[in-house]
Amino acid sequence: MKFPWKQLRAAALCGCMLLAAQSVLARVVDGNNIMDQRMSENLCAITFDDGPSRNTPQLLDMLDQYGIPATFFLLGKQAELHPDIVRRIVAEGHEIGNHSYSHPNLRLLSSERKDEEIRRTDAILRSLGATPLFLRPPYGAFDHNTVETAESLGLSVVLWSLDSRDWKGLPPDYAKLRSTRGYAYPTGSLRGIFLFHDTHKSTVDDLPRIIADLRAGGCQRFVTVSEYLEGVLDPEPGLLMTRRPVGEEPGQMPLAARHTVEGVEESAELPPTRGWPAGTGPLPLARSSKPWQPESNAAPFSGQALDQHERGGASPQSTLPTGLSLRPSPRPGAPAPLS
Repeated sequence: MKFPWKQLRAAALCGCMLLAAQSVLARVVDGNNIMDQRMSENLCAITFDDGPSRNTPQLLDMLDQYGIPATFFLLGKQAELHPDIVRRIVAEGHEIGNHSYSHPNLRLLSSERKDEEIRRTDAILRSLGATPLFLRPPYGAFDHNTVETAESLGLSVVLWSLDSRDWKGLPPDYAKLRSTRGYAYPTGSLRGIFLFHDTHKSTVDDLPRIIADLRAGGCQRFVTVSEYLEGVLDPEPGLLMTRRPVGEEPGQMPLAARHTVEGVEESAELPPTRGWPAGTGPLPLARSSKPWQPESNAAPFSGQALDQHERGGASPQSTLPTGLSLRPSPRPGAPAPLS
């Protein structure tokens, strides 16, 4: 009987690839698995992507009014357009993360281009007085090169746990938001990393209701992302979860995420990832359903297909970073917390 060397080599190669993928994914915080860990209190980190925009000053005024810190994941292109707003975000004690320069899908770029997207934005933000702590890849799409570039800059890759889907309209009750795995939280237990966009004025205008709803749902304290991660007790490794249905090519974007320069193909939303098997894909690939649009006063990004933001999905938890707390000082004259 001939020994199956080819099959053995193939199995060994697959095993090595899976171990390598687990190593990369173990360094990514998706904001989802960590929600399942014990916390000393229900912490809520509200985050805003795609800015700064012309709406951000109003948002900063309101955050100051309520004495609530936030984490802003900024685009380098937008930071160049609004440098004074970036400086104000820093001055008022909020946390800043890197969201790439022009919001491409980093998985679809060459190693050189994705490296440039991240490093260029890091340099811009630091030149404006910011100290980025995190990278949130546009569309939630990343690979090992993305993670390695981020870590070389001292950044942790962080996604989110609950998506407001504010690009689609304002939800009737923010307290009833489901996690990206489809979990519904019983009244009084809501917590997590919440995704919003300060590019939408309707979201900024709705901030008082957002705060009230999240408090009613169980949020006991609003914190930055780094404070949220530090508040998780007994972190455990997360489950390796593919972000593509079985049978879809690893190099392809899911149907709901495919797009052209003109926009996004209409398609049904993919089912929750909790129904997909674990360990069936070497790298995560996110879902999305809406193209990102630059501000009307910004020049179009030459040669760039408009990318879209992830609208759900799960990826493993990273080893939680330490020593990242940037707790803002209490703001004088802040009103009493909303009930």
